[in-house]
Amino acid sequence: MSYMVKARLTALHGGAAMLLAIGSLAQPAAAQSAAPTGKKIQKARITPGRFFIAQRKSILQLTAHELASLRKGVAQMKAWNSEPRGSANYRRSWIYWANMHAYFGTGCANVSGLSAAGMSGLTAQAKSNADENATWCTCQHGTVQFLTWHRMYLYYFEKVLQSAAGDPNLRLPFWDYEGNAQMPAAYREQKYINANGQSVANPLYIPNRQAQLNAGTSNLAASVVSTTNAMQQTSYNPFNSAIEQTPHGAVHCAVGVANCPTGYMGAVPAAGNDPIFYTHHTNIDRLYECWLKVNQAARLPSNPSQLAQTFNFIDGTGALVTRKVGDMLTTAQLHYSYAAGGGCPATLKIKLPTLLLQERPLRVYQVTGATPLRLGTTVVPLKIAPDVRKDMLGAAPRNGETPRSVLVIDGLAYDEAPGVLYEVYIQGSGGKRVLLGVINFFNLTAPHAGHDMAGMAANAPDDQKTFDATEALKALGGTDTALVIEPSSGVTGTSPDAAAKQISPRANVRFRSARIELR
Repeated sequence: MSYMVKARLTALHGGAAMLLAIGSLAQPAAAQSAAPTGKKIQKARITPGRFFIAQRKSILQLTAHELASLRKGVAQMKAWNSEPRGSANYRRSWIYWANMHAYFGTGCANVSGLSAAGMSGLTAQAKSNADENATWCTCQHGTVQFLTWHRMYLYYFEKVLQSAAGDPNLRLPFWDYEGNAQMPAAYREQKYINANGQSVANPLYIPNRQAQLNAGTSNLAASVVSTTNAMQQTSYNPFNSAIEQTPHGAVHCAVGVANCPTGYMGAVPAAGNDPIFYTHHTNIDRLYECWLKVNQAARLPSNPSQLAQTFNFIDGTGALVTRKVGDMLTTAQLHYSYAAGGGCPATLKIKLPTLLLQERPLRVYQVTGATPLRLGTTVVPLKIAPDVRKDMLGAAPRNGETPRSVLVIDGLAYDEAPGVLYEVYIQGSGGKRVLLGVINFFNLTAPHAGHDMAGMAANAPDDQKTFDATEALKALGGTDTALVIEPSSGVTGTSPDAAAKQISPRANVRFRSARIELR
């Protein structure tokens, strides 16, 4: 069904929402509904020819009024932590929503995780009623629903935040760390001056982060925030897997007190307790949206089993709602948009659907076997014969797409969490090297890591890391190449040697093999 929306922009309440001007907009029936369908119907009247599109902004773009509203909402949700268990207000509390993502305790993650550094203020949790059984510890990590579940989760978190702030125009901001990788000041300040001129505690600040990020003396490293590997994917499953690793997991680990699994952000069961978690995930949702815009029809997930799956959430009134993934798939269905930001594809060029870019390899080239990672930099010569390299880089296009060379590291394991990230490079002659991406260990604390869903392809196993190496191999040329894996703290101002000193001698990080797949 097509309908016209007259061109007009009307600013509402400090610009937090707008009447979007678009013309000749075609939307499926599901996208035209006022709200997702489910157990609880949220009614809204849509005037023919127009509808409201709320805009989520960068945290750095918020007006003073918008930032004050955000702080008010977070403070109220935290105050609801003390409401009676089972009450509507408790279901809208900060702890309830953190536990919806995951928690340490019975029915979710092992309580031993509470002994990690940076877990002060957290205690073991346990489900105590039907609503908690339906909603707690339902985050999707390592599955095809990573992006879809978190989009739904943010949608309802925003509704609760609006209710807590008493501001229906409040929107979740995003942390555009490719544009500015410094921890936003709004989350670093321990106190702020409120509307009454009083100095009060900042509800967006917690001490459970890397100290130099909270101090503003270091930023997230460029490798940690890079979207290059993810944005090179051309179909949903590989993109979902790639962006879950970097920047998603890499940012989580870099923000943690001493990398994963420390600090709230460094461990899945603790992450939802840090206010920066929601700003980080709103950015991941924004990156997902700008990747979709290249060719939404071909890139949206389409597996019927995935779209039919339901998840439970709490709405702005504190009521339990059940929603189907297919009813909350797009931002058009949910009536919000994003302000411009970094990390998106360089060009938004429409392409015809292709092979849903070769998730199954055309050819496989083994390049190295079992390899232990040194405490410092590990260099592994890549065994690529001249004829093999020619085959990789000269493969004929299929259906208009040139096959990509993808580095796959298999069987990644450790005896003790290393406490660092690892930057992965391809190095050529003369020491020139090109960054492929980052290995992080965030998902290894996820209660749902490795969980598959009937009838669907899951993300890659968490002991497998994949990186698009096409451009790196082209840029370096020749046959004298090596795989370089180097420890990193994830923040600026720290050398690989300094990061290496953080690694426990008991870590014993290693991988079983590495190969290049032509996809």
